[in-house]
Amino acid sequence: MNGTHKFAVDTQILRGILERGCIYIDKTALVYKMTHELKYVFLSRPRRFGKSLLCNTLKEYFNGNKELFKGLQIDALEKEWVKYPIIDLSFANAKNVSEASINEMIGNMLSEHENKFGIARNGDDNGVRLENLIKNIATKTGQNVVVIIDEYDAAMLDTIDNDELQDRVRAIQNNFFSPLKKLDDYIRFVFITGITKFSQMSIFSALNNLKDISMWPEYEYICGISMEEFLSVLKPDIQAFADKNGYTFDETVRKFKKKYDGYHFSIELREVFNPYSVLNALLEKMLNDYWFNSGTPTSLIKLIRKFNVKMEDFDGTKARSSRFCQPVEKVTDLVPFLFQAGYLTIKNYNRRRDIYTLGYPNGEVKSAFAESLFRFNYHYEDGNIRLLEAYQDFEDFDDLDKFMEAMKRFFRRFPYSLNNMNERHYHSILYTVLASFGADISANVETALGKSDLILRMPNTIYVIELKYDHSTESALDQIDDRDYIAATLDDDRRIVKLAIKFSSKDRNVEAYEAVEATLEK
Repeated sequence: MNGTHKFAVDTQILRGILERGCIYIDKTALVYKMTHELKYVFLSRPRRFGKSLLCNTLKEYFNGNKELFKGLQIDALEKEWVKYPIIDLSFANAKNVSEASINEMIGNMLSEHENKFGIARNGDDNGVRLENLIKNIATKTGQNVVVIIDEYDAAMLDTIDNDELQDRVRAIQNNFFSPLKKLDDYIRFVFITGITKFSQMSIFSALNNLKDISMWPEYEYICGISMEEFLSVLKPDIQAFADKNGYTFDETVRKFKKKYDGYHFSIELREVFNPYSVLNALLEKMLNDYWFNSGTPTSLIKLIRKFNVKMEDFDGTKARSSRFCQPVEKVTDLVPFLFQAGYLTIKNYNRRRDIYTLGYPNGEVKSAFAESLFRFNYHYEDGNIRLLEAYQDFEDFDDLDKFMEAMKRFFRRFPYSLNNMNERHYHSILYTVLASFGADISANVETALGKSDLILRMPNTIYVIELKYDHSTESALDQIDDRDYIAATLDDDRRIVKLAIKFSSKDRNVEAYEAVEATLEK
């Protein structure tokens, strides 16, 4: 189709993207603003969200490569195009970290820059070497130095399950980064990225002039794709996707929004698309879980096992501002990590009380995360396909009976050793399985009088679900009425059905269920 773009999903090098004629979502106006208004900057974003591309863009900009930026937003803003000396460091490849390996990685990066600028090595202490390097580069070139550090926390995340090793790694990195604070006279700009946010207790404790722009509204779109960018820059590619799959343009936008949109990085709640998934989906013309399938971080798997995560615990969780700045070392609270890593996002913000409501950003994250959690927590997948097929019929045709029979078969084969024999156990399994199917499922939805177990939103019907363990379906239906769980659905025009499900401790399965259409006036 004429007008569609080429996609470079295999590189984070700006020059390669532009010279190959591939699509680049122009962030250079924000680069100009950031580099002229700030000096020491930290940015947290999830993996594969464009942090490394942003670092490379900064490198090209500070190299004074004016011709590369011709036609981009910064071309009309920058008048001087000064070439600065740059120290660019990346910890992205810090895997299977040891005290020796992280020292070697830092030493090798320093040696590369010492050789590049012709600076003699000054001892073995990496912090002393960095200080010597920056001072001598500035003196030799007559220009202050730009320092770009990508994925600073990779080594910390790799050692997240080993407190002793992580303490040693933190000490090594703290010693390495500490000279940056006292070298202000030799520095033009410092930019640091990572997944997890720093705090005053972290390896940047000495660098207290570092500005964390991760949740600043003006930089919400510095990585990722805004709705405006999606609809304007990528319009021909959306239409090509629609034509290929037999959708209308508007249907395609809705599907992309549900699957890949929904990230909020500030209290302004402006939605951001996952760039990696969007560009891969437009390239392949398929809606797959590109971001999640590109690799679940080892650190997340370690924390899931440590905290025995229940997926429904996080959908709708509350947080104050201070909760987002927990240090990565010695994680005691999984919520800030899940937020920073991109598995949770801001859903609402109460300005008066400074309370954030968090939830899963979109369909890709929710369904894929649920599938992973189910595997990690239960190590059981047998029967899932038949249950999925029954759920799809349930979604398409409101065939509740077929779905409930499939669910009974599923639990009949569910391993005895994994059954915790309580209501929370069945609640967690049902929520996680439905979420893994891509269902619009919410847990513990609050009304004025209580919290419903589950609310399942189907194309034509909303099911308000109450689970009981060795108690009658009648008591479940009464509870839905007495605590007015229907109130959570009053802003919707779909049919409302109250669904009571009784699980039996004797059979370890669904014993009975009852569905009653709500007749209350909205």
